[in-house]
Amino acid sequence: MRRAILTLFFVAAAGSASAEERYINIGNDRVKLLACFNEVMVPAKYSVKKVLMEPARQAYVKRSTGRVELVEYPAVYREERTLLEASYKLMKPIPCN
Repeated sequence: MRRAILTLFFVAAAGSASAEERYINIGNDRVKLLACFNEVMVPAKYSVKKVLMEPARQAYVKRSTGRVELVEYPAVYREERTLLEASYKLMKPIPCN
């Protein structure tokens, strides 16, 4: 992953080279501006597995009017999440204005 980010950095830096070189001041130093980037957070990826806690069930309910209704209660599940890939920052090239 780091190798891909570094490759992306060098490709963007090489692609942004133009006839006009730009210099910026950082502290007391004057340095050449090579490329500009935005940090983008890529969210973590999870594997989600549903575990049955209580199966669906049907029941008869008698109302005060004397009517009997057949109702169904839904199944109850819990989720087990397993981390597949942690979140990370991606440097996305942008034009330097």
